[in-house]
Amino acid sequence: MKKMIEKFGKLITASFIIIGIGIIIFILSFPLYIYCNIDTDIIGFLIILIGLMIYIIGLIRRKKLHGVKLVALVILASVLGVPILSLIVSLIYYLATGKELGW
Repeated sequence: MKKMIEKFGKLITASFIIIGIGIIIFILSFPLYIYCNIDTDIIGFLIILIGLMIYIIGLIRRKKLHGVKLVALVILASVLGVPILSLIVSLIYYLATGKELGW
């Protein structure tokens, strides 16, 4: 693990672990839904998106990019954050009103 952290950095290594957890949760959604009636596909997908955002942030910090490449990666990270932002807004609305947000 130390070699991997030295080679890629802490953020990128953490993103690999988070993406792996997200993939496992996403793959287990079908058996969990059949046997336990638990739907985890959206949760797994959001965890994968969070891992990708952390990877992009780690890439920006490690490579010290400038110009067009930096702008492109920041825009990509922002676009990946939109589903997470909508989930947070929906959760805040649910906690404040007790009703689901009807998109």
